[in-house]
This record gives sequence, structure tokens and C-alpha cells, in this order.
Amino acid sequence: MDTLRRLIHLFLMETRMIINKKSLPSIVTVCATTCFLMAGVWLLLAKTVDKVVQKEAETVAIHWVSYFYAHLDDIETLIAQGVPNQKQSAVIDRAVGFGEVFLFKLFRPDGLMSINSDEYKILQDGESPMEENEKARHVFSTGISNISIKDGRQKANRPDVYVEAYVPITDKSGKRIGAAEVYVDQTEIVASLKDSFYWIALFLPAISAIFFLLPALAMLRESATAKTAKAEAEELANFDALTGLYNRRSFSHSAETYFKDYSSIGTLFIDVDDFKRINDEHGHDGGDAFLRSVGHTLKRQLGEDAICSRFGGDEFVACVGDVTPGELQLIAQDVLVSIAKGMSHRGQIIIGHVSIGLNIASSDEPLSDMLHAADTALYKSKNEGKNTITFFSDDLSNELKRQQKLEKLLNKAVDGTGLEIFFQPINQPETQKILGFEALLRLRDEQGTMISPDEFIPLAERMRLIDDIGKWVLCEAVKTAKGWSKDTFISVNLSAIQFEQGDLPDFIKDLLSEHSFPAGRLEVEVTESLLIKDDGSTQKQLAVIKSMGVSIAMDDFGTGYSSLGYLWKYGFDKLKIDRSFLLGYDQDPKKLEKIIGSVVDLGHCIDMHVTIEGVESDEHINILKGMGCDQFQGYYFGKPMPLANAQRMMRMS
Repeated sequence: MDTLRRLIHLFLMETRMIINKKSLPSIVTVCATTCFLMAGVWLLLAKTVDKVVQKEAETVAIHWVSYFYAHLDDIETLIAQGVPNQKQSAVIDRAVGFGEVFLFKLFRPDGLMSINSDEYKILQDGESPMEENEKARHVFSTGISNISIKDGRQKANRPDVYVEAYVPITDKSGKRIGAAEVYVDQTEIVASLKDSFYWIALFLPAISAIFFLLPALAMLRESATAKTAKAEAEELANFDALTGLYNRRSFSHSAETYFKDYSSIGTLFIDVDDFKRINDEHGHDGGDAFLRSVGHTLKRQLGEDAICSRFGGDEFVACVGDVTPGELQLIAQDVLVSIAKGMSHRGQIIIGHVSIGLNIASSDEPLSDMLHAADTALYKSKNEGKNTITFFSDDLSNELKRQQKLEKLLNKAVDGTGLEIFFQPINQPETQKILGFEALLRLRDEQGTMISPDEFIPLAERMRLIDDIGKWVLCEAVKTAKGWSKDTFISVNLSAIQFEQGDLPDFIKDLLSEHSFPAGRLEVEVTESLLIKDDGSTQKQLAVIKSMGVSIAMDDFGTGYSSLGYLWKYGFDKLKIDRSFLLGYDQDPKKLEKIIGSVVDLGHCIDMHVTIEGVESDEHINILKGMGCDQFQGYYFGKPMPLANAQRMMRMS
């Protein structure tokens, strides 16, 4: 300030000296020169400000496009169709506000606008704003940005000064796939520049040295701003904003370098179990907090020698170099246990678990193969009940391929395609007359080979398809049995999942009414495992079904807890003794005779009919004589058979 005051004082002293000498022409010349200089300076400053603003806006726009491309899946389809999905809409909403961006438009290669960030939400599904823009088409064809400064003071919803920046959009290979018009608010930077240069221009005759210094400092400041913006854009492009881990794209690039330092790589593929439940119970803020906690756990447990990534959603991947199977298992176990302890968020404890798939491979294997193997193991962990760890193996890969094949078959089988019902006779002990049949579900593969029910039924239950399949079996069984003699019943097995919706009694009632099928000829079988987890809903539904006149049977008695409480609590009409009793007869005949006899007596004491399964030989028939069993079932009378064979057996009987 002292220097400035001295310069101004000197300028005033020189001016008074000129006036005192009455050198009017000199004053005019000085004033004219000064005015000319000031005008030149203002013009120069105006151009300088415009260039700085344009350059800054172009930098922001280019970094914005990089950010947008890195975070938006399938941008090519969005540009082509102009209709974002839910995930893309979320990215669009975040992109408005990146840096100084307040509006953007995306254009196709032909210059037609596909997305306007201000308008896309109010358009109907399938609509796209078909507005042609010559600038956008030119920028796409040449690859050269087009930057222009606009005065927004007379326009609604516009800042005082803003820039329309047309920049090309390129994919990873550098190929242009469209163009973007990015609106950048430059009010602050323009005001800043003008404020900086105003005093310089005003006092330029006296402080010419400062005239050059301040613009230089301003340019340095703008350069630093641009570098900061670039660094922030690179940060967003390479790292997951929520956890700070590598994102999927940058993880792939980092892995290539990382693998060079090791001979083998251990891979962990991690997925949060039931993440939707965490979101539902604690909100999305709580879900985000849990994901951050998982990310911190990975970094803490694996250390700096590993690379970790959030692959998206609730999936994480980590790679560790030169680790043994035992060490990798121990690391995974530590991660599993640490996450299971839960975390505190806003006064609440969030409890969650993860499933983990592991794989160790040579470092020269493709990353995609490593990830596929670990993902395969993760899939097994999910199917084994979650909160578990599974190591990849060739057997596991073959098992997964077969399971995926079965899943495709079951998805087709929901409407009955590929499904068949076999029938096994249930006979009267003394006369061996056929009293009824048990309907047993069968599935063939595409080559016609029969698949074991023990394999496909549990899978159908995990896939939540068993309810639809079970209803199909009930329908087919009733329609088939309708044509039999009136004293022949049909028995159908029910799954626990069929009781979850609570509509099973109504379905059976409507089915019987539709086909005019007597309820007394229908029997439904349930196992003890269904009753163990019952909250009362199953008991109520069974009671309603029983009240229709349908017979209720407990199947496979003797394989679970064999709780006597279930027998009276649920009002069973029939008790079916599991075939394992007769299979183990040779081990201790006398003891088994007493056990079977006691179970038969127990059933009769509480007014239940008793069927024994697994009758396969004359020896079994002789053993069971005199025990009072009401019904026999087993290979001795007939294996499960197609309908045609069952009908032939009934005619012969």
C-alpha cells in the first residue's frame, strides 16, 4: 500500500506540475493516451476474461464428461434411445451439480438431442426430445469443442454468466459416440476476474508493474483450480465414492500391475447377505453405512499388500498375492467374523453377514477367469445357507453347471413343461387291494433322462418355484383321480413354501369345486420339518383343509424329532412310518418289531390310520402281519409308475 500511495502521489504531483505550467496540450495528450490505454486495457481484459472463462468451462465440461461416462452404465444405449433406466436416472441426478454444471444435454452423432437433464423426468416412457442441433453434430464430426459465453441476466433459471460448452463424448478406446452440451455457471469466476482486474486497469498508468503481476496470479489461481478439478474428476473416475475402494474399472487396471509382482493370486469374492433387509430395517443411509463398514473391514484385515474393490451394489472383490489356501481361508474367516459382529450407526446396531467365494490361481491367468472361479464359489456359499466360505474346485464348477442347467429346466417346468406325475400304489394289507395312489413328481432333462426328486425339489424350493409347481401337481392329481373308482384316493405331498402365502386352503377348495372331486378322496402329506418352524399359520391352514374333509397325513414319521405333540396338535388323520425302519430290520429284528408295533398302536390310540412305507419283500409282509397296519406302500406292490401303468394295475386289481 505504501508503494501504491507513493505512485499515486507521484502521479498527482506530476499532474499539478503540468497544470501549473498550463500545458493543456500535454494534459490532453496524456489524458487521451491514458484513455486510449485504458480502453485498450479494458478490451484486452475483456478478451482475457472470456478466454479464461472459456478454457475453465471447457476443462470442467471435459472432466464432467469423463465423470459421467465412468459412472453411467451403457451410455451408448442411453444416447441412442434417450430413455434412462432407474440406475441411469440416479447418475443423471448426481451429475447435475458436479463442479459448476447446472444443466446438460446429450446428442446423438446426427445432432439429435436424446437427453435434457431438466426435462427427461417429465417425458412419457419411450418419448425422446427429437431436437436437432447443428453445433452438436459438428462437434461430433470434428471432435473439436465449441465454447461460448452467455449473459443470463435476462433469462429465467440462468446464472448471470454461464458457458455453453459443446464437447465430444468418447468411449474407452477414444471412439466418439455422441456429443454433450454442458452448461457451466461461470458467474463467480467472471466476477472474480473482473474484480481482480478492475483496479489494475484503473491505476495502470501508475502501477504498470502490478498490472502484469495480478493477471499472472489470477492465471496461476485458475490453473490450480483446473488441476484440482482434474484431480477430483480422476478420483471420482477411479475410486468408489462410498467406500474409498477401487471401483470395478480401475480395479481391473490396477490388478494388471499388481499381478506382475506375484507368482500366484488369491481372490475373495464377497457379497452381503440379505442386503435388502438391512436397507428395509435401517434405511438407505444405514445400508450405506454398512457397506462402508465392509470396505473398512477389508482394508483393515487384508492390509496394504492387497487390492480391494467395490464391484457395485453389495459386491466386493479383493486380491492377495502369494498366499496359501490355508492363509486365504484364515483371512476370509477373519473378514466373516469381523463383519458378523455388527456396527453402530446413529445409536442403532446393524447386524449383517457376508458370503465369500475363494480361489487361488497363477498370476498369469486372466483376471476374468479368477473372478469367475471365485464367483462360482460365492454362488455355492449363497446356496449353502449364506454366511459361509467356499473354495473353488473343478467339482464345484461342474456342480454349478449342472445346477444352472436344472434351474433352466425348472423355470420352463413352472407351467408343467418337462414335469410328470408318477403314481405309487397304497394297498390294503390282507387283500392287497389298491386303496389309493401317492402322486410323485418327476422331471426329465432335455434328453429325456429322469432327474432325481432329491436333486430338483430342494432347488425348486430355493428358487421359490415350488408353490406354482405344487399347485400344478395338485391340479393334475385331482383331474387324473377324478376318472378312477370312487373308493380310490389320491395323496399329494405339500412343501412348507406352499403355506407361506396363506392361500392354499382357498386353492384346494376351488380345485375340488371346479372338478366336483370329493374332498374325502384327497389326501395331503406334510413332513415334520414343516411344523418345526410353524408360527401358527400352517396349523390354521391345515385345520381349514381338514374341515373340508380332506385327509391330513404326517409323512416320514420317525426321521425327525418324531414329536408326539405334533400328532395331536395338528389333528392328523394318518401316520406314515418311514421306510428306514424296514431297511434297518436286519440289524435288530426283534427291537424293530417292537418299535413298529408301538408306533402302530400309538397311531390307533389317537384315531389315526397307519401306513408303513418301504414294503419290498415277502419277508416284510410276514414281519408286518399281525401288527395292525392299515395300509402298506412299497416296491413289493409297485414302484412309482406312469399313469398308463397305474391304470392297467387298477384294471387288473
